[in-house]
This record gives sequence, structure tokens and C-alpha cells, in this order.
Amino acid sequence: MPSHPPHPTTVAETGPVRLIVLAGQRCPSSDPLSERFGVSHRSLIPLAGRPLIAHVLQTGAQHPKVGSLAICIEQEAFDPVWDVLTRLPGRGAVTLVEAREDVAQSIRAAAQGWDGPLLVTTADHALLSGETIDQLVTALESADIALALAPRDAVEAVHPSGSPHYLTLRDGHLAPCDLYGVRSADFLGAASIFRGRRASVRVALRIARAMGLVGLLLLALGLETRSGALARASRRLRARVEAVITPDGTQAIDVGNEQSYAIVRHQLEARARAVATVQDTALSAS
Repeated sequence: MPSHPPHPTTVAETGPVRLIVLAGQRCPSSDPLSERFGVSHRSLIPLAGRPLIAHVLQTGAQHPKVGSLAICIEQEAFDPVWDVLTRLPGRGAVTLVEAREDVAQSIRAAAQGWDGPLLVTTADHALLSGETIDQLVTALESADIALALAPRDAVEAVHPSGSPHYLTLRDGHLAPCDLYGVRSADFLGAASIFRGRRASVRVALRIARAMGLVGLLLLALGLETRSGALARASRRLRARVEAVITPDGTQAIDVGNEQSYAIVRHQLEARARAVATVQDTALSAS
């Protein structure tokens, strides 16, 4: 196996945010999607003409506020991921980090050497948008921890089965998106409850845990408001927690099974057709 740089390799000017992409295997057991396509990792399955991980990496690499990418994955997958990276246009620094058994340890390893804000997402978040990254970065100007949520009606407008997990609040149901951020690595410990789906419990339940027993009861009864939940979580975590509510329901949909794979593929194909239409219109007008 060819060697890979242990430290970031600068390919252009550095921006203010490091995007950590969790791409390791969820568990030692087999993954149906990986088995279907004959690959070792779900992040390498083909989707809309490219490996799954290529979609989120391109969004990060081309975003002007992302100056550093860190991909956490098992070492045996370094070569195929590196191949994906060499085919992507972009800017900033790129680091491959060997995934640890515990996702929190993987994130800490990927954060090493970076003093600024950190965003954390997963390799199967193929629909991640630059607009959502913008919203998280803006939120971290005043918050210590920020997480992305999407209203249920926005998610179901994309597909009725877009997300299986919702936070039930008095002022609406919200779906957790696989994206959160911290103002600096100092807040990674407090923010670990918002980590990606390699953890053993559901995203929505991890968020609820931050609120404590009273908060859990209020959520269960549908009595808590979003502002009340955030205030309670902030007190419990001793950090300023802010939620970014995105109107884009696709941000709560990632590739987890055959159904979500089909949903995401349809969305990516629709985006590609929209881009092609715009380009054709521009050519016709020129």
C-alpha cells in the first residue's frame, strides 16, 4: 500500500472550518448495501455514477468556508478514498485519519492540529448542501455547539419515509440531520451526543439525553418547546447550544438502507438534470 501523508497536505489557501467526515464501518457485522455492491465500506458503494463518499467530499472541498477536510476510515480503505479525492476539484487541506473503534475517539483524532471551528458529518450524507454548511458556520459565531434539524413537513415533502427519527416538540416535529458543529475542539466532549449514526443509540434519543430526566419527560409528553429544549441542553452541557432549522428536507435524509438509497439517488439525479437544464439555457442564450 502506498504511503499517505500523516499530516494535512495543503492544496490551496486554508479556510476557517475543518469538515470531519465519518466514513468507517458501523460495526464488524456485514452491511446489506456494501454486500449488494461488493465493497468493503458503505461509503464506497456507487451512487449516481460515483462512490457515495464522493458527494459529501465534493460539497466540502468546493465550499469556500471549508479549508480542511479530515476523513475517518479504516486504513485498508485509504487507497480507494484517496483515489476519490484526487478526482475532486476543491481547495484546502486533506487528511486521512484511521478510524478508531469509538466514534468520539475518531472525531478527536480528526480534530488534532486544528484550532478553529469543526463540522462533523457522515460519508452517507450525500445530499449535504453548501447552504446548510453556511448556516452552521454562521451559528458557531455565537454558539459553542450547533446542530442541524429539519421540520417534519419539509422532510416528508421530499419523501414520506425520508427520516425515521423525529424530536417531538410542542412547536413541531424536527428531524436530526447528520451534521453538527463546535466552535472549537474544547466542546467535542459535550457535543458527542450529537455524533453520527455509528453510535449505538438513535440520534433523536441522544439529543434528548442532553436535556436530562425532566427534559425527556417533557419531550415524551410533547410539552417542551424548541427554545426550552435548547436552553435546557445548554445548561446541562454547560455550553451554548443552538439549532439551525433548515427548510431543506433533504438534509435529514442519508443513505442507510435500500429505500433511502433510492430516495437519495432520485434527488441527486434531479439535481443533475436541473444543472444540465441551466447550462443548456445559458448556451442557448449565448
